[in-house]
Amino acid sequence: MRIRDLILPEDKVFFTLFEEMSAKIAEAAVTLNEITHELPEGTEKAHKVRQLEHMGDEITRHIYEQLNESLITPLEPEEIARLAPAFDDVLDKIDWVTNQLANYGIPQSNDVLKEYSYLIVLVSTEISSAIDALSTLDRPHDVKSHVLEINRLYNLSVELLSRAVLDLFKTQDLLLIIKLKDIYESLAKVMEKCNDVGHALNDISMSHS
Repeated sequence: MRIRDLILPEDKVFFTLFEEMSAKIAEAAVTLNEITHELPEGTEKAHKVRQLEHMGDEITRHIYEQLNESLITPLEPEEIARLAPAFDDVLDKIDWVTNQLANYGIPQSNDVLKEYSYLIVLVSTEISSAIDALSTLDRPHDVKSHVLEINRLYNLSVELLSRAVLDLFKTQDLLLIIKLKDIYESLAKVMEKCNDVGHALNDISMSHS
């Protein structure tokens, strides 16, 4: 036990805020998945993702406010300061790709869009589970298990991007190629940011084990 833990009780509000943030990510991921399955009509749901992104910004702001006001925290201040923007980046990237889907006029969905969005739903679930495991600070192996799954899903997304881009150039519609390639790369960026969250969660968990 650290000396500071004997002086003041730890402020658990940070775990509550991170749980709220992971819930917003999961909801945004599900909405993105719905959009990719309902194109072109589903794009009106993009406004919901934008609202979730704004809510995420408020949660991030609250995290930093609490960090400035708290005398003691359950995690090291620099760990909280690393995790908060990592979560925010995921929501930002989901919002960005949703905006692309709404504005690019994609005439119909395809298997790549559906598979990518499903991977994002899966990885968001793993992030939520990892945060839940981290909150007790005594389940590093559980956190690591979820982080490994996050990384596995990320690797699948890397492979998917390679296949998808190659298949794109078999089509004849140059404008559609440009639009879809841009969207695929944005979906890949979502998965990359999710993997960054996984790395942060694993490092934090290991430092407290």
